[in-house]
Amino acid sequence: MSSKNPWDVRSTRIIHNTPWIQLIEDTCVSHGKNIVYTYTRRIDEGPLIIPENENKSLWLVQLYRHPIRRVVWQFPVEGKYIGESWRDAAERGLKEELGLVAKEYIDLGEFFPDPGGLDQKYRPYIARGLSEVTGVHTSENGEVEDIQKGKFSRKEIENLIVKGEICDNWTLSALFLYDRYIQSQA
Repeated sequence: MSSKNPWDVRSTRIIHNTPWIQLIEDTCVSHGKNIVYTYTRRIDEGPLIIPENENKSLWLVQLYRHPIRRVVWQFPVEGKYIGESWRDAAERGLKEELGLVAKEYIDLGEFFPDPGGLDQKYRPYIARGLSEVTGVHTSENGEVEDIQKGKFSRKEIENLIVKGEICDNWTLSALFLYDRYIQSQA
């Protein structure tokens, strides 16, 4: 398969803009045909955190996700500020979402959860050596999120996937990278 870009982008315009996303419309030419392609650009790409306890149980957060009208379990995901490192954003996210700090962060690389419709990338980190931080945890803009949190074994996580309670590409992709890392360390 060729890594060459077969599309010649002639113009790009933002057709909708919010503080979190932009809807982008590209006018392209490929093999002599005009193509108009629309996709989403997330403003706040960032790290995904896989908090791992000493017994290998993993922390998840439970949130309502309006586009699918469901409450789901997933790994914490944090938006990265301009100029902020991926790891610093992971540390901040772990503290804000779970009230935890970690002694070690293991970078598992990066992935794109929906490269056909979204240009956002994620960088998952395993967070180890966890300890609790006391106090109320809010985002830096003062937002308090309505989230539940829980620790799960890998078997319990598999059951959540089968029941559809974990259904997002972020968590499923990160689990694959996590499992691959754990197997490589055995």
